[in-house]
Formats: sequence, structure tokens, C-alpha cells
Amino acid sequence: MSFSLELPSVKSNQDGWGPIGKLEKFNDIPYAPFSKGDKIGKCSDWNSSARSYATKNYGANAFNPFTFKLEEGEDNFQMVDYVRFSAKIKNKNRNYQRQYFQQNKRNYSNQQGGQGQGSGRGGRGGRGGQRGYNAGYRNWNDRRQRNRESSIEVDSNWELKGEFDLGTFKQIQVDDLPDQETIGTFGQVRYYNRQYDKIISKDEKKLVKSDKIFPSIPTTDDKVIRKEYTHGNVYATDNILATLMTAHRSIYSWDIVVQKVGGKLFFELRPGVTEYLTVNEHLNVHQDDKDPINSIPALSLEATTINQNYWQQVVQSDQEAYQLENPMPEYEDYDNTVTMGYKYKKWDLGDDIVVLSRSELDAVVEDKNKEIKFVSVKAVNEHESYRYGIDFRKKIDSQRAAILATEMKNNSTKFAKWGIQATLAGCDLINLGFVCRDSIRDNVNHIVLATEFYPVSDIMKQNAIDMRNAWGVLKTIIQHCMKLSNGKYLLHRDPNRNVVNLYSVPENAFDQEDEEIQEEEDDNQDKGWVDESRE
Repeated sequence: MSFSLELPSVKSNQDGWGPIGKLEKFNDIPYAPFSKGDKIGKCSDWNSSARSYATKNYGANAFNPFTFKLEEGEDNFQMVDYVRFSAKIKNKNRNYQRQYFQQNKRNYSNQQGGQGQGSGRGGRGGRGGQRGYNAGYRNWNDRRQRNRESSIEVDSNWELKGEFDLGTFKQIQVDDLPDQETIGTFGQVRYYNRQYDKIISKDEKKLVKSDKIFPSIPTTDDKVIRKEYTHGNVYATDNILATLMTAHRSIYSWDIVVQKVGGKLFFELRPGVTEYLTVNEHLNVHQDDKDPINSIPALSLEATTINQNYWQQVVQSDQEAYQLENPMPEYEDYDNTVTMGYKYKKWDLGDDIVVLSRSELDAVVEDKNKEIKFVSVKAVNEHESYRYGIDFRKKIDSQRAAILATEMKNNSTKFAKWGIQATLAGCDLINLGFVCRDSIRDNVNHIVLATEFYPVSDIMKQNAIDMRNAWGVLKTIIQHCMKLSNGKYLLHRDPNRNVVNLYSVPENAFDQEDEEIQEEEDDNQDKGWVDESRE
């Protein structure tokens, strides 16, 4: 058997190189002349950034002969793209989001597309599954950015009296810091135990649970404020003032009751409500509210309990406390309470506004000159370092500054309030305890890994807190409330809008909340939670 090979006809261009004649299929495609010395790869430069730019902005790169715009109807032409992706995604949050989206895509595809798996509409990858994936993406994004829980259910009968745009609060300042005067100090303060300065990660201490009661005296029930009311016309506690002063930093919802009586204002918490510390308020990641120990309410309760227990553990209970100028007034129903010290001060803000406030004093220390220094005692706690920060156990001795910077970044509002409260109380130092869980799924037992003293001024500077801005924000809110008629009002930080709303509420608006809060605390105790801040 023999085979014959026929060579195709080859047209030779005797005058140059390239095709002979005119090829219609190449009409309207620009031709770029170039020399034989140019690299031939330039003819198919698919990685050129000018191509994608020119597709959106045709004509902007008209100088590029390889810019080609796909016309409608030219369905047979397909442009091949080549984009390099990094082999390693450096941002772990992106990786977490990608896994979440993929899982939601599979779940919604199975749920909404499972009934018609071969139909094209409801099958896997069909329109039903795609709608489910899109819904999952929106649901994740909304819960992360929008659907935060409100601190209180706003009644439809409440009348809106004003709205503060928190975006404008950053630019408000007073010209000079207000003049201050100490009205008196009351109670007694325990000495800080210097033995806790020696704690390192290899010699950790178990956090001891305190059986003491931590009283919260409302502004209107404070006997010293009632007695010394003539010194001011605006009355509050240091934690309430700090909340108002940092309103523009806050993300989570909060509310404060305002009572206008004559020409005087009383700021206080709702009856029976304890202010809990926030956790990772400024960390822009999704928090799983279904996790019983890592939901936002559970973490807030855990952080508050840790702070109270740490405070009582690092002060010397077996040594005589430092006596302040005046004895503590006696209050009913406050047995077995912690040793408390209060300082009452007033600030003249001008424009007939004088603030009288009560500040807490946590501890005292003696400096080298045997002078007494007041100390604010706080604790930062870790719960899931692999997702939200630096591992306390591994890095507390070598990277303590980095841990503090990370905690301050993730909890900017909490640190700002701590710094302002210490400043209002006249504290020179803040003692920070670094606490972690005994195990990652145990939110009851904790370990103290280290303690550190920081000047209050350094904490304020590192967190960019300007007291002129803080007093300016407070004065703006007070001036607006002073224009109201006598009655009860509620300042409410909207959970999903960057505003604080001012509502007019009935005089008996919150009288029934004590019973509801008590029932809720009973439920928490049944679940293994014990709120040690109340009786």
C-alpha cells in the first residue's frame, strides 16, 4: 500500500513578508507596524493594564493599537484574560469571609435548589441556588454592619425631640479646659498589692471570683449630690459623663435617662440597669450571636465580671484601707459590699453650665516620696486570639506593647472611657491586668498573666483622646437638653445609624423594668451565668 503526500500551496511574498492580498476577516482591526527587532510577544499582550481600562473608557488609550472593543453581535470573539493572583492571602479576615460565603452558597443552593435539582431553575447552580447565595451574602453583610441590637426597644409613642449627628462631634471643642473644684472625697480606698507586679506568663495566677457586691448608686439617689446640689446644675456619674463624651466613638447602642427639673439636669442609667463593658466593639468582623459564650452579650458580661474580680484580687483586703476625708454615707440594702471610695468634683463649662459628678477611686499606691497616688484598676481579657488578636500566653512577656496596641485598636471606645473616667477622678495611673481564659471554651475560669502600670496621660495620648473635644461634646448635649421643658427624656444611641436620638418619654416609662431585669438575671443563673455586680 502506498501513500501520497500533497503539499499545500504556499504563497510567497517576493516584495516583503506577511500576507499577500487583503483578508476580509481582519477588516477594522488596527494594524501596528513594527520592526523585526521588536519582540513578537507584544502582538498578544493580554496582561496589559491598558486593555481593561480602555474597555471601560474607550478612547482614553486610543494610542494603543491593541485596544479592542467588543461590539454587540460579535459573539464569536472571546477575549482571553490573564491575571496573576497571590498564592497566599495575607489577610485572614478575607479567608474567613471566603469560607463563610462558600458555605452559604452550598447551604442555600441545597435548600432552595434541592427540589428541582435537574430543572435548571432550582438545581444546583441554577437561579434558585444563586438567589440563595446572594441572600446569604446580604444576610452576612447586614448582620455584620447593620443589624445590631438596640439597648432598648423604642416605643412608638415616644416623641422625638432632637437628633445628634455623631459625625459632627469630632470637630467640636471648647477653647479652654473648664475650671474644676473638688467638693469632697468619701469612703475609703484599699492599697494595691505590689506582689502582682511580679507576675509573668510562667508564673500565672488564677483569677479569684469575688463574693462581694458592687453597688451602683443612681445619680438621683446619691446622698452627697443631694446635699451639695447647689454647687451645680448638671448632675451625673463619671461613667455616664464618659459615655456622653465618647458618643461619636461608640458603635454599639446605649441609652441614658435625662430628667429636667427646673433649671437642672440629671443624667442616669435606667432603673436596675448595669453598664456592661464592650468587647471588640471596633473590630470589623462578624460575631456569632448563636455561640452561647462568644456572643456580644455573653462577652460583655464576661469582661465586666473579670474587671470586678481582678480589681478585688489586686488590692490588699487584709491591710487597713486608706481613709478619705469623709465617711461613706449609709445606704439601705447594701450589705457585704466592696470597699468604695468616691471623689465629688464640679466643672464650670461656662454659659451657666456647672457639672457636679461622682467619680470612683479604685486603689492607691505610694510613690518613692511616700506620696499617695490614686489608681484606676482595669483588666483586658482575651477570648479567641486566633481570630481577633495576639495570643496572650505566648506574647505577653515579649510583645506586651503590641498586645496593648491591638486591644486599644479593637476597643477604642472602652479605653477612651477608662481614660476619661481616670482623668475626671484625678487618677495619675491606670493599672491594667492581662487576663485570658483557662481554656478557650471556658468563660468562667480565667488566668492573670501580667499586670502593668501606665500613666493616664500616655493612655489618653495613645488613644488620641482630647479632653477639649470631650468637654465640647458634653457641653453641646447639655445645651440642647437645657432648652427642653421639665420632664423625662431618653438619649438613645441608634444601633444602625450614626446618630443619638433624644426622646420624650412618660414619667413612669421605666418603672416596670426592675422586675423584668431580675427575671432575666434568674434565667442567666440557670444557664450557669452569675452576675456578681448585683445582689
